[in-house]
Amino acid sequence: YCQVIITIFMILFGINFNAYFLILIRKFRQAWESEEVRAYLLIIAAATLAITFNVRGYFSSFAQAFQQTIFQVASIITTTGYATTNFDLWPEFSRVILVLLMIVGASAGSTGGGLKVSRVVILMRAAKAELRKILHPHTVKVITVDGKPVSGETVRAVSTYFILYVLIAAASVLLVSLDGYDGSTTLTAVLATFNNIGPGLGLCGPAGNFAFFSPLA
Repeated sequence: YCQVIITIFMILFGINFNAYFLILIRKFRQAWESEEVRAYLLIIAAATLAITFNVRGYFSSFAQAFQQTIFQVASIITTTGYATTNFDLWPEFSRVILVLLMIVGASAGSTGGGLKVSRVVILMRAAKAELRKILHPHTVKVITVDGKPVSGETVRAVSTYFILYVLIAAASVLLVSLDGYDGSTTLTAVLATFNNIGPGLGLCGPAGNFAFFSPLA
């Protein structure tokens, strides 16, 4: 019962608080039509279903597998840091999905960390627009979010943020790798601390800690 309640509120607090303001002023449709909110909930749903079917054999029933999976998914994407099972023992497919959730993070304007769903949406729209421009050079495509055009300055800012994010993460992984631990531990230790997740995988998974790292790391 406690885990179910915590799961619900972890997911709720990963939503952009602007949506709650719209609900308070009774603009329910506008709150639901937020592309970031829908993308955030879709990511959670897709990740939960994929992992649930992948780890079904690790639990006594499908319901238990679903309940444990959605708790871990909600905890990681919202960067809450809780864990109720050692997901480091799950299949590689499920572990990779959790790593991707560490990177994506929660919505902008929420209590969660990570790259933020809004930036991911803008980056995907920008990539799609650039690919279309390569195929059709004379096409003029305006990037929109929630029906409103996104300025070129905003797209550049998000792209610059993402480039810096990747460069800092890569440099950090390189430095932490000097400790000589396995790649899973090294990579997820950086992602977990960089995105304020809590547990990573490997030695710094939910059953481990970060105490074994050197002072430099």
